[in-house]
Amino acid sequence: MTALYSVLHLLVDGICALAMFGKFIPLKEGYFYILLYNFCAFALQMPFGAALDILCGKGGKNGKGKPDPAFSTAVAGVLCTIVGAFTHPLVLGVGNALFHVGGGVGTIREDHAAGSCGARLGVFVAPGALGLYLGSLIVERSGSEKGISGNLEGFVAGDAMAVIRQAAVGPDCWLLGGVVFMLVLLALGGLYLSKQAGKDLTGGKGKRRPDTMLPAVGVLPKEGTSVQGIRLAFCCMLVVVLRSYVGMAVSFPWKSGMAAGLLGVLAVVGGKAVGGILAARFGARKTVVFSLLLAAACYLLSSWMPLGLAALFLFQMTMPVTLYRMACGFPGMPGFAFGFLTFALFLGFLPVYFEAPCPWSGSVLGSLGSVLSLLLLWAGTGMTIRKTRAPQKEAVTAACGGNGERGRGEKLSD
Repeated sequence: MTALYSVLHLLVDGICALAMFGKFIPLKEGYFYILLYNFCAFALQMPFGAALDILCGKGGKNGKGKPDPAFSTAVAGVLCTIVGAFTHPLVLGVGNALFHVGGGVGTIREDHAAGSCGARLGVFVAPGALGLYLGSLIVERSGSEKGISGNLEGFVAGDAMAVIRQAAVGPDCWLLGGVVFMLVLLALGGLYLSKQAGKDLTGGKGKRRPDTMLPAVGVLPKEGTSVQGIRLAFCCMLVVVLRSYVGMAVSFPWKSGMAAGLLGVLAVVGGKAVGGILAARFGARKTVVFSLLLAAACYLLSSWMPLGLAALFLFQMTMPVTLYRMACGFPGMPGFAFGFLTFALFLGFLPVYFEAPCPWSGSVLGSLGSVLSLLLLWAGTGMTIRKTRAPQKEAVTAACGGNGERGRGEKLSD
């Protein structure tokens, strides 16, 4: 399901970009619509995620004859996104939030069930940036500001052939094609889940390296859980705020034109995907220190394109690490953990939206952001905890939200 969620993520964000840049932002309320959409798409993921956790905790786990609440949420998000692309950015943003929560929780549970140690989380999140870029690029290259609603008006007015010709080469063609593709993927996903219902996804073969994960709050001594959970959440939130702000505030002199823009986006996508895989293979500590120290150095010389691309790649590698540690730090609450970090993304967007002045140049800001992120991750996510023997698989599965046959984490649906 991770592959399906990842492709859907690219399509959902691509359609959102098509609708926002091609239809809503050109309107006179466009500046406000940017804020409204981002609030709905990012900030609302936290309450939606908490609601999904509650739903799963009330017997909503997927078994025979029962729909998977996470997949159902993702389906609702896709359908809402389709409706929002034709109606209003508020509906569009709500659909985006619902899909991310459903797909995110589904991927978190599948990742734990397979013992992937967070490797799948970056794979799920990474395609979103590519979808946003491709959607905005389609609108830019087509030069269309009417969007599909303007074409429908022309169709009603009787100029049907002109509308069809424009739709065949404009963003509307991509929008309709994306809608059809998403509906096909949803049907395939539903068919797959109906065949997998009631099966134990772990298969008794899940393996976890103790040095690649934060010991879940649920398996720590009770007296230390609340303090560690608060520290974890606070530090991860600040890291994501920094990542969001630096990602939008830092510009590069070489990043002009389609080729450079595509390379920059691919560096971001690759960093997110590779970061989770490397953290699962070599450990979070090594991955975080290696990536952020190198990113800080590369940002200082980021005016040169190869080092600028390296800075983007390395800086994004910690994204799946923060998400995975939040998920393990709040067992039984994968939806809240996912949504909490996307709320932090919204906070990082606000200074850029309101054009708050920054006292540093882009290269210095990127370097400082990398160093601060390293210090926060080191202090807040338990990387200084002495390495201990891995807890039993059943305890980790239950605490991290796995769906083994015995474990309260089973109730948390993907």
